[in-house]
Amino acid sequence: VSIEAGAGVFWQYKLIRTSAPSSPLTGTWMMAPEGGSLGVGPAPGDIGWWNCDAACVTGRACYYDDEYVFGADGSFSNVLGSDTWIEGWQGGSDACGAPVAPYDGTAVATYTYDAGAGTVTINGTGAYIGLPKANNQGELPNVAVPSSITYNVTFIDSNTISVMIEAGAGVFWQYKLIKI
Repeated sequence: VSIEAGAGVFWQYKLIRTSAPSSPLTGTWMMAPEGGSLGVGPAPGDIGWWNCDAACVTGRACYYDDEYVFGADGSFSNVLGSDTWIEGWQGGSDACGAPVAPYDGTAVATYTYDAGAGTVTINGTGAYIGLPKANNQGELPNVAVPSSITYNVTFIDSNTISVMIEAGAGVFWQYKLIKI
């Protein structure tokens, strides 16, 4: 860019295109393998109705190794491996088992992070953070399978986030994730 600052006086600037800053969510996350990292309660921060204690974390090792991958390009994927935690509404018993469609990690999905609102929206049928049953309309199987889900996200530090979703009036599912 050239600018004439006066008669015969020119300033020249060379502009270099850089990529947009990446989202602080960019990377691979998983549930923190500690008691209380998964729970539900009547208010944000309250997991008094049910929470996964240390024995639960051990029993659900197939779930605690699941990965949530946020790409720098806005892509999102659930990486579940050969097994994850399956619940009765998915046609199994509450136990480790093969992932069940559409929550089997094959969803083509994207995410949008809104730092100002403190939210992340996952777009793609079958894509989710935390538990697949919890969404903005309620809990599966009592509501339709959503094509997008919006979660509240709070950064505890650059490698730890608290994710929360109100799955029906006064039902707050809460997850603590760590970056790996």
